[in-house]
Amino acid sequence: MLNEFMLETKQCYTITAGAFTKARKKLKHTAYVELNADIVDLYYRDDDIERFRGYRILAFDGSKITLPQSEDVKNEFGSKPIANQADAALGEYSRASYQACYDVLNNIAVSSILGHGSSYEVDQAVEMIYALKSDDLLLYDRGYASYYFMATLLANKKNFIIRCPKISFKEVQAVFDDDTATSRIVTINCPIRQKKRAEENKLSKTIKIRLIRLVLSSGEVEVLATSLLNEEEFTVEDFNYLYSLRWGVETFFSKIKGRLALENFTGKTVESIYQDFWSTIFISNLETIMTEDIEKKINESKPIENKKIKINKAVSFNAIKHKALELFVVETDKKIVLDKLMQLFMLNTIVTRENRKAPRKKTSDTQSMNFQKRKRKHVF
Repeated sequence: MLNEFMLETKQCYTITAGAFTKARKKLKHTAYVELNADIVDLYYRDDDIERFRGYRILAFDGSKITLPQSEDVKNEFGSKPIANQADAALGEYSRASYQACYDVLNNIAVSSILGHGSSYEVDQAVEMIYALKSDDLLLYDRGYASYYFMATLLANKKNFIIRCPKISFKEVQAVFDDDTATSRIVTINCPIRQKKRAEENKLSKTIKIRLIRLVLSSGEVEVLATSLLNEEEFTVEDFNYLYSLRWGVETFFSKIKGRLALENFTGKTVESIYQDFWSTIFISNLETIMTEDIEKKINESKPIENKKIKINKAVSFNAIKHKALELFVVETDKKIVLDKLMQLFMLNTIVTRENRKAPRKKTSDTQSMNFQKRKRKHVF
C-alpha cells in the first residue's frame, strides 16, 4: 500500500514501514472525526432525505470490536479472558464497545461512540440522544428495555420503539400471554432497584407507554414498547414495518467489519485504532453519499414491476479507495475523477431481494479467536 501511495504521488523514493509509523503519530484521529461530521452535516443540511411520516428513523445498537494486543490497548479498552468448556484459560484479548446511531432509510452513520470493552450499551446510548432532534424516531432492541432508559427518553422528549423481553415488566408479560392483545397503553411504575438512579437523574416515578403485540411469520411473539400513543396515527402494521427497519444497523456492522475489514487494524497503538475506526466510518458515509443519487436515477429509469437496484458495494468501496488520493490530495480535475467513478458505479449494480431472512448463530469466544487467527479473509 505504501508503494501504491508513492506511485500516485509520482515521487521517486520509497517509504519504510518505520517512517510511516512515525509519520502517522503526527496525525490525530480527530481529523477523521471532523471530516465525518462535516459530510454528515452537509448531507442533512437541505433536508432532502427519506423519512417515514415525517420522522427520520434512527436505529441504535452496540457491537464488540476485536482489537490488536498491546499493553497500551489493554489499558485503554480492557481485556477479556478466553476459556474452554472446562474453564481452562486459553489467553485473553482486547475489545472495544462500539455504539452506532444509524439512519436506516438513508444509510448514514449519524453518530458513533467507541469505548471501553466493558461499557454498558445503554449508558452509551444515553450519551447520544441529547444531540438528536424532535422529529427523530429511535429504534432499540431488547438490551435497552429498562425503566431508566425509557424514562430518560421520555424526559428528553424523544420518540422511541423498543423491543421488550418477556421478563422485563409485568405489563409486558401480560401482553405476551394475552392472545387477543394487539395494542395497549399502560402505566409502568419505577422498579425498586432503579428508584435511586431515577431520583438522582430527576426522572418520573411512572411512565406511560404503548405496548404493541406482534406475531411473526415464524409464530414467535414480539412485544414493542413505544412513546407513540396515538393509535390512529400509527397502526400495529406500521410498527411491524418500522421495527423491521432496525435490521439496517445490523447490516451496517456487517459492512464495516466484513467489506471494510474494520478489525484488520493497521497498528497496535491506541491512536492507530482510533484512526482506523474513524476513517472507516468516514469512508462508509462517503460511499453512501456518492452513490445515493446514482441509485435514485437507476431506479427511476426502471419499470415499476422491477425490483430495487443498488450499487455493488464491493465495486464502490474498492474504487473509492483507489481514487481517494486523487479526490482529496492530488491537484487533479475532481470532476473527471468523479465522472469516472459514477460511470463505474452505474455499470456495477445488484438487485435488492427483500424479505430474505438469514438465521443468526451465536459465536463462542473460542470460535471467534480461531476465525481471527486462521480463517479470516482480509477484504479491504
